[in-house]
Amino acid sequence: MKENIKSVVVLTAICLVVAVLLAYTNSITAPIIEANKAAKASGSLLEVMPEAAGFENITDTLGELPATVKEVHAETSGLGHVMILGTTTQFSSDEMGITVAIGADGKISNVLLTGYYESKDFGADYPATYIGQDSALGGVDTVAGTTFSSSAFKNAIADAFSVLVNNNLVAAGQKSEEQLIAEAMPLALPGAFNSLGNPITAPVEGVAAPITQAFKAKNNCGYIYVVSTDAGSVIVGVNAFGVAKAIDLEGNDVTATATDAVAAAVAAAPALATENLEANTKTVAAAFEEGAVITPVEGLNVFSDIMAAFTVTVGEETMYAVITGPLAYADETMKMMVVFNANGEVVTYKTYTELILHGEYYATHELTDPAAYRDQFLGLTEATYSDDMTLVAGATMTANAVASNFRSAFEAFNLIKEVVA
Repeated sequence: MKENIKSVVVLTAICLVVAVLLAYTNSITAPIIEANKAAKASGSLLEVMPEAAGFENITDTLGELPATVKEVHAETSGLGHVMILGTTTQFSSDEMGITVAIGADGKISNVLLTGYYESKDFGADYPATYIGQDSALGGVDTVAGTTFSSSAFKNAIADAFSVLVNNNLVAAGQKSEEQLIAEAMPLALPGAFNSLGNPITAPVEGVAAPITQAFKAKNNCGYIYVVSTDAGSVIVGVNAFGVAKAIDLEGNDVTATATDAVAAAVAAAPALATENLEANTKTVAAAFEEGAVITPVEGLNVFSDIMAAFTVTVGEETMYAVITGPLAYADETMKMMVVFNANGEVVTYKTYTELILHGEYYATHELTDPAAYRDQFLGLTEATYSDDMTLVAGATMTANAVASNFRSAFEAFNLIKEVVA
């Protein structure tokens, strides 16, 4: 007994000594680590603006900043600003580090990539394509094959400019009509764009005036048309149900006033829910016993990744089936279906593609039981559902697709109840 007590006392004493030593070591190393970080940051400032006389950190004077903008430094002799940025893509939790110098003329004079952790590199020359650009960023694009990392880079640079422009530190650059069109398109048909705002569409050939450009969403949620009007170009999204929404180049919804543009787009667009009616009806029928009455929903005013919707009558009970096409890894479509009862509860959730697309890439994902994963959503309503429930460690794109599916499905359910009431 005495030996046991002695052992406990000795172990306790050892632990206390170790704790004291660790605390002491931390008190010595922590300031050194912080100093090294500060030196590294200062070094990157001078590296992108070597002619600087000095820098003043004005971060705290600029109000709330985008998460990507970590620090803003004003060059003391008036040459411009240097900004330290950090951003993540959907494939890595480690931040991409960027230091960018923006001159007093509102143009990028230098840019430095200080940290990059993606498995695919967008190339050493890519950051240099930003030099000379103003806030319009009219001469840069994303890089094929590294869309997410190059988009994250571009969005971080755009955030840096937004801080300077919004605080009247530089003048905004003039965007081209092509850029304004590209920015308005996601507002017209958001379901055709991935989570980074990039269009997942295919061009449609053979369009006629007043339509100047046309695109079909690869996930069959609709079409996007650029229509020429006396007031300038209007972007019209026509969803899978043939319902249109018009957006002008300032981002305003002009559906009610741009009637000619809307009519031209609707006339040109096949209603994809009708075009794919037979296949979608078979998808729904397979989830019910024989004898269910399946009726397509028409005129649904939803512009997300909804491909089709149906009412399903079984005996005296009416249910509502929504088919979605959320975008996942490599911007591939994941076909899914959610069935609701009259109370808005999920009674069926099916996936018609693998939940983990390209599993060889997501080698460390933690989705070991897909059936149990799907079953967790049964019985949920819009009030009890949360995007957090879709999370899959190691498979962010799958989780995003599932979340998009449920957001779209709940939105569609609410609208279906209005349409069929």
